[in-house]
Amino acid sequence: MSRSSRRPRTKVTFVQLVTALALFVVLSIMGGFLVAGLALPAVTVAGSAAEGSAELFEELPQELSAVRLPQQSNIYDRTGENLLATFYSQNRVVVPLERISPWLQKAVVSIEDKRFWEHHGVDGEGLMRAAYINLTSPNSPGASTLTQQLVKNTLLQQAIANEDEEAEESATEVSLSRKIREWRLALALEENLDHEYGIECDPEDLAVDCGKEQVIEQYLNIAQFGSNTYGAEAAAQLYFSKSAADLTAIEAATIAGITQNPSRWDPIRYPENAKNRRDTVLFTMYEQEYITEAEFDEFTSIPVEDTLRVSSPKFSCVAAADAPFFCDYVTKIIRDDAVFNQEGAELTGADLLYRGGLDVITTLDLSKQRAANAALRDALPANDPSGWAMAMVSLDPETGQILAMSQSKTFDPSAEEEGSTAINYSVDREWGGSRGFSPGSTFKPVILAEWLKSGHALMQNVDGREQEYQPESWEASCLDGLATGDTWKPGNVEGARAYQQSVLQATANSVNTAYVNMTNQLDLCAIRDTAGALGFERADGKDFEITPTMSLGTQNASPLSMAQVAQVFANEGVRCDPLAILAVTDADGNELEVPQQNCERVIEKEVADGVAYAMQEVMKNGSGRDVNIADGRPSAGKTGTAQLNAHTWFMGFTPNLVATVWLGNPNVDEPGRNIRLNGVFHDVLYGSTIAAPTWKAYMDKALEGMPVENFPAPTDEILYGKPIPVPSIVGLTEDEARDVLAKAGFRLAAEGSRRYSTQTPGTIIGQSPSAGYNYLPGSTVNFTVATDTMPGWYTNWPSGWDPNVAPDDWWGTRGRPPSSRTTRPRAGRVTRMRSRVQGTTPGRATATATATVTTTTAATDHGEARSPGAGRRGGCRAGLGPRGGARLHRAPLRGACPARRHASGAHPAAVGPAHDAVAARQGRLGQVARARERRRGHHDG
Repeated sequence: MSRSSRRPRTKVTFVQLVTALALFVVLSIMGGFLVAGLALPAVTVAGSAAEGSAELFEELPQELSAVRLPQQSNIYDRTGENLLATFYSQNRVVVPLERISPWLQKAVVSIEDKRFWEHHGVDGEGLMRAAYINLTSPNSPGASTLTQQLVKNTLLQQAIANEDEEAEESATEVSLSRKIREWRLALALEENLDHEYGIECDPEDLAVDCGKEQVIEQYLNIAQFGSNTYGAEAAAQLYFSKSAADLTAIEAATIAGITQNPSRWDPIRYPENAKNRRDTVLFTMYEQEYITEAEFDEFTSIPVEDTLRVSSPKFSCVAAADAPFFCDYVTKIIRDDAVFNQEGAELTGADLLYRGGLDVITTLDLSKQRAANAALRDALPANDPSGWAMAMVSLDPETGQILAMSQSKTFDPSAEEEGSTAINYSVDREWGGSRGFSPGSTFKPVILAEWLKSGHALMQNVDGREQEYQPESWEASCLDGLATGDTWKPGNVEGARAYQQSVLQATANSVNTAYVNMTNQLDLCAIRDTAGALGFERADGKDFEITPTMSLGTQNASPLSMAQVAQVFANEGVRCDPLAILAVTDADGNELEVPQQNCERVIEKEVADGVAYAMQEVMKNGSGRDVNIADGRPSAGKTGTAQLNAHTWFMGFTPNLVATVWLGNPNVDEPGRNIRLNGVFHDVLYGSTIAAPTWKAYMDKALEGMPVENFPAPTDEILYGKPIPVPSIVGLTEDEARDVLAKAGFRLAAEGSRRYSTQTPGTIIGQSPSAGYNYLPGSTVNFTVATDTMPGWYTNWPSGWDPNVAPDDWWGTRGRPPSSRTTRPRAGRVTRMRSRVQGTTPGRATATATATVTTTTAATDHGEARSPGAGRRGGCRAGLGPRGGARLHRAPLRGACPARRHASGAHPAAVGPAHDAVAARQGRLGQVARARERRRGHHDG
């Protein structure tokens, strides 16, 4: 199995001399004396080089000394072990000679150039034999040596690389002039390689150690061995699913026979033809004693089909069965990203991919990718009759690395198959995606982030009632004029929950009207800026539109863009741009520059934690409560439903994994109503209908084996905000007061008390806390309304009145009704009591009990104001007031308390743990509040 050992370069044999002289005569006849002179250096160069005969050779051109062969590029998952796809203009993998089986070297030499080890680039004997056969028979055998073939193929490859059609034609034309130049270059090439590597070949050293071995290494990497299959390694992988180093004699003979006519001798398409050619190669190997007669007989008896183990290359992203759309996204990055297209570079990004022999290690987590595929496949088949589709993107929140990118439809660049597409719905149009889809309520966390950034709080109350907004009510500091010229009256998807509520409740239940009200209190330009900082961008590449409707997520985005927004909240305010490529090496093993991880803080940690807290409420008490993760680990999420239910979303995360799911018709905004998907009929589609359960199915599987992590708790300031002055509502109607308080960030109690007064009935004559009092945003302001109706017990004590039970319309006064009387009190007593109701002296306190909380009311020069009072012995605690110290003023007798209601004043269905938290927060400041009120003269005395 050894190659030729030493071969002398200083002597010319008699046969070589005669052959050279004969060739000289033939060429003289064919091309003239100067051309014939080329025959002599072909056999005498080694001995005469020292005497200057090398001057007869053509100087080796740049095309032969600097050629870079096109090689296949491979894209892998994050482990570098799982191949996704291969790309090439010519399927070739350049390998050194030591990684090519000696059997293939012998087979190629036997069939293509049996005197390879004796000649110096041009075989004079071969030329004479070819000329003789051409003159005496119809056959036209070639006479090109391996070195000549190498020269021809090298010039051709260089012309192709330079896109030089003229040079390409010159390299392949059938003419004597081309042949003569080929001879001259072959002689020059071998002389140069002999000078560089030497002329002594060590048969025991598999690596190149002489000029001849360098010729055969280059030849076995450049030669064509099939349809678009070049080089020994690609051929071995294609036909036998093994490395070229492991080829056997019979396999080597099959490959060596192909290069003469790659189409005719193709063993896959024409196995009978290939067997005939293979057996011819085996015979020449037998003639040159590379194999024995017994081996020849054995090998020729085996059909070619029995030896093949075809493994077609995973060419293009179509072959990336698990992640074709992610693969497509990676190729777009290599093709278009500036880092792969630097000025002055030899190859563009596209050239690198198809010719550069790259090994690309991506961020893809194959197990998570398969989990995403399964979740989408179960939710919606690729060829669903509806034509609808789904897409999912999953990110590592700490790095922004894309772990999964899946789509319900199959990948087909031609989009000819049913249920297929070439469009990657997960990404922006710039990267092979669509124009994007309306994110609906999944945009609400962006609004919430700006809400918290601007100093508002989660427990702050907002007006969720349906109302009409005038054009001038919107602030847009970056615009010269108004953001809109139209009035707007938005509604809710289900027409419910249109009342005053906390921001936390509005987020959990995705209340459009509440979020529009929040947007109305913010700068629209600031919302745009926050959206951009979070990574939100329009999929069509257009500028973000400054419009009030942005509050409902009307600007189209891609799932990848929405996943990045979620990543910021999961990563405590640090945005990491989506990353798809970890490393790239070229054909020589050099590491290339790749898009770098880019992480920066874009919102404060406290803001991000606050948004994440609100999104946890979605999972606990809101629209995501039915899709909590199987193992009970904490999660945060947000449903999304676009206009007319045309697109539905779910965007969710844990501290260590982010995923976003989209569902819709990718071709048209088709209403998601009265529609059948995956065989199931749906009256109306919401984000919680299909997108959310699909998210859960993925997360349950993808999080297996990952640690359970908790979210950071929000700060008190994020929850409750900073105390701000309470506006005055005295003298207003209930509706007027509700509007004033809502704009200031407070909520009016659901029901107030009624008190006889000389002021206009229905107007507010008292409030708690009083105007100007610093109070936490979102808190409830209690009130008393004037009435012109006297309480019945002033003029007629209830029959059989129990002095230990307060009357139903009890106000609570300091004076106790006479316990011994069960009929009308004396006239004087009634007169004194009336004077306290109708004309109270300034500074003197009367008592009142509201339906939500009872506090002391003091008459002032500016009308009736109400201040918080501390509980006292003998009194009745009716609930929590402004600072946790509210209570019913001392009852007529111990135990006489009116019916209790919740401290917030809200209907029981509208309160929850969050309201208790507000009360607890307020209670800590109760003593300070009471002290301040006493100093202002609003005391019980």
